[in-house]
Amino acid sequence: MNDEGMEPARLDGRHVWVMAKGYAAEEGGMQTYAQGVAEAYARAGAQVTVFTQTASGPREMRVGPVAMIDVGRAKSPFMPLHLRAAMRRKRATCGVPALVHGTTWRTSILPMISGLPFVTTFHGREFMYGGGGTCRVMRLVARRARAVVTVSGYSAAKLSTRLGPTLPAPVVAWNGLGDAPAECPPKCPDAAEAAPLIFSLCRMEPRKNIAACVRALADLRDEGFRFHYVIGGRGPALEEIERIVSQLDLADMVEVAGFIPASRAATLYAEADIFLHPQIEIDDGRDFEGFGIAIADAMFAESAVVLGKAGGAIELIEHGVTGLAVDGTDHAELRDALRRLLADPCERRAMAAAARAHAQRTFCWHRHVALILRAIGESAAKIDR
Repeated sequence: MNDEGMEPARLDGRHVWVMAKGYAAEEGGMQTYAQGVAEAYARAGAQVTVFTQTASGPREMRVGPVAMIDVGRAKSPFMPLHLRAAMRRKRATCGVPALVHGTTWRTSILPMISGLPFVTTFHGREFMYGGGGTCRVMRLVARRARAVVTVSGYSAAKLSTRLGPTLPAPVVAWNGLGDAPAECPPKCPDAAEAAPLIFSLCRMEPRKNIAACVRALADLRDEGFRFHYVIGGRGPALEEIERIVSQLDLADMVEVAGFIPASRAATLYAEADIFLHPQIEIDDGRDFEGFGIAIADAMFAESAVVLGKAGGAIELIEHGVTGLAVDGTDHAELRDALRRLLADPCERRAMAAAARAHAQRTFCWHRHVALILRAIGESAAKIDR
């Protein structure tokens, strides 16, 4: 899956559409995914148009190398009609696209019913909910797609269980990077003299398990360890996390930052010694982490990562070499992993350096797109039909 130096087929001048739920300047892994694949298609020479809906629309504009058509707030019951009308207008001026990439199964419905050639991506929890009618639509999308993509082997197995083993085998293509800075200076060995910086960045929801991080670090504070922990992100669990920090009297060591702008996120990635993401599965395994772009970012930025064994994120590391994997429901295991990294700066730096080398080789959007195009037998001749 992770061929060294793999590049997508050249798509020079061909039109590729990306169907996305949200796009640049919005928060979340789905938005990062849409931007990553859109820019990778553009890098391969395609003329890329993203069709989306955000609170800032309606609007049409260029975002980096791609054109964005934003039909407006997603809660409108007329949103699918607006998207389909925008697609028809684009088709009238540019013709049938060579390929449409639905970044979720739901965003793949419109290209499917429009008879356009499309691929679709299944990530994680978004395909685990809904009754029989929802499953039937998902199966139809998967059967009609030129390729079904999953972002981890774990997600592929979950998808097979959900939709049945008779569907074509998915393309397992790991994600690329998100908010990590393009270049990170090597961590300074003298930083071991200061309190290590621990960083988490995610949507604040129960499966991210950030409350458990705070409790584990409270134990280590009581053991005499020094650290500074920055928690970035918004979501339904934010108030609970703030309450726990206050109850455990950790306000001088733990910053609950809420939303973090991209510029500060890049700085924190560059400076962090440890990245903490001990995710768990909840709701009988339906709510799980498919990949974990923030973890890949932290590895690229040369942080030692602690992640959960549950979900697809475990595929990102080799335990004890490029990171530490823990059972996020086991308080002692999480605390011991953090103690190990806080107590041994040399091991921490070695693990972080190995993580960076692995991330540089592995987590690339151009490789993600190349795997998709290879799977559908893509070439300049085949795509232009």
